[in-house]
Amino acid sequence: MRPESRAPDGDMIDQNLVRALAHPMRVQILEALQGRTASPTELAREFRESLGVVAYHANALIEVDCIELTDTRPKRGTIEHFYTARPRSFIGHQDWRRAPLSVRGGVTNESLRTFVAKVAAALDADTIDSREDTTLNWMPMAVDERGWREAAEVLDRALRELMEVAAASRERLAGEDGIPVVTGLAAFEAPPRGGAEEE
Repeated sequence: MRPESRAPDGDMIDQNLVRALAHPMRVQILEALQGRTASPTELAREFRESLGVVAYHANALIEVDCIELTDTRPKRGTIEHFYTARPRSFIGHQDWRRAPLSVRGGVTNESLRTFVAKVAAALDADTIDSREDTTLNWMPMAVDERGWREAAEVLDRALRELMEVAAASRERLAGEDGIPVVTGLAAFEAPPRGGAEEE
């Protein structure tokens, strides 16, 4: 059984999930495997790091169920293993909200840093507006406590539905490359602006 501790809000947080961020290379692997599959060999080439180092940290992530095996392929007398990140380990996934506050700051920082880097890359590559139905919107609003909970539930449902879309697409693609898409969902308390509510 995995060691667990009780978070301040009373939910149980898997300490193994927290430990997944114990080394920057593990964060890098998790980021690289969000929404795609790759082998440690491919990641080592991509990171310009030794295969031994990448494989070591990939194995640590496998042990704590943060990444999972999706495919194997024969390669020069050996078997190459391909992995993807499990949804619960996505940097910024709601499971991380139950981590201790001291850990959450680092998780939020990694989540936003990665997201902003992906936005910048799409801008540089001129792909961010390449489709007529690209979705880009954000909306400041003022809500009461009930409204906050309802907004969080809407985003949680949207996340689960997006994960189902991604899983169904993986099956249809059957190992082929798909359309690389970045989705973002966020709701956070903004600082007050001059004491006035934003609408």
